[in-house]
Amino acid sequence: MSHWLYLSPPASADAEWSLTWWQADTPAQQGSLAQAAAQLRGQPLTLLLPMEMASYHQVSVPARSGRWLRQALQSALEEQVIDDLDDLHLAHGALRNKQHCALFAIDRERLRQCLATLAEQGLHPVRVHIDADCLPADQPCALAWDQRWLIGGAAPLRLALSDAELPALAALLPGTLYWFGAQAPSGIDPAQWHTEDNPWTRLSQGSASAIDLCQGAFARPGKRRWPWRTLALVLVIGCAAHLVQTVGHRLLIEQRTTALKQANLALWQQRFPDDGPVIDLPRQVQAKLRQQGQSQVGMTHQLSQLAEQWGASGGGMAVVHRLSYQQGEGWGLQVSAPDFADLQQLRERLVSQWLSVSAEASVRDSQGVSTRLKIKEQAL
Repeated sequence: MSHWLYLSPPASADAEWSLTWWQADTPAQQGSLAQAAAQLRGQPLTLLLPMEMASYHQVSVPARSGRWLRQALQSALEEQVIDDLDDLHLAHGALRNKQHCALFAIDRERLRQCLATLAEQGLHPVRVHIDADCLPADQPCALAWDQRWLIGGAAPLRLALSDAELPALAALLPGTLYWFGAQAPSGIDPAQWHTEDNPWTRLSQGSASAIDLCQGAFARPGKRRWPWRTLALVLVIGCAAHLVQTVGHRLLIEQRTTALKQANLALWQQRFPDDGPVIDLPRQVQAKLRQQGQSQVGMTHQLSQLAEQWGASGGGMAVVHRLSYQQGEGWGLQVSAPDFADLQQLRERLVSQWLSVSAEASVRDSQGVSTRLKIKEQAL
């Protein structure tokens, strides 16, 4: 349950404070700081400071001030305050039309001392507001509180006026104010008057939309506002970059794959021009590999068989200088022997093993005779 703690003016750091505190839907209590701390220590706490501690301003800043908003606020406020801006803590509300906003200026050291005094008693406010800024924002109104009148709500000003100051300044106040209190001030239209016996209730309701002084150097760890727009923009840029990289990588792979397919197709047509049109290159390559594998196995078998037949035919008497094979033509052997008779005997023995053998280009020299034997493939 939320708790509210209010400091009555003058609320100076070197004087005994007069405090009021309450919970939602409960009567307000008054007492000293020690009494308040005994009941509120360790509770979520909203601190209300009197309007007399701060000044209220409406300022305009250049559009798109962004990260330089605080510097822009200081520049816009220079002509409206007489105090040194370095000694003031500025707390601003939301920007309207990206240019206009309301802000409070409060003495930085006085605010620091106030929060330090509360911290010594174990009181750590999670929100800090000015009491005149806690009036309901749905209408301009004046609320009787702590023996003075708070002016605010939808009105474009924030004031705290005593009963003695009100007559002199009444003409400067908006004529549409709704007045809330136990007793109506003189000269007020009865239609604009509403009896209010529990003014702290209205302060509790209005504090939800009031400017929080916990900004900048006074921001609590849990109050840090993440730059969601910046994070979202970085996330979008990161996702877009990843998408572009993925699409680009895919297009590059597809381009290289197409080029490789075209190169493979050109090489295939160059190597095997008689195989007809290419319908499915991978399957045709596999078929060609199987065919060549079977051809190699068949050639090995034929060579082994030829060696057996050569040995059985007395091939030891001849020397084989060159061996060749041609698809459809068979084997070609360049052989030499001591004499023509030896070559003739070898040829006859090969023929006797049902081989088709012919001799070509027989030559005699000092080493003996040489000839080329052709053994038909179909005869094997």
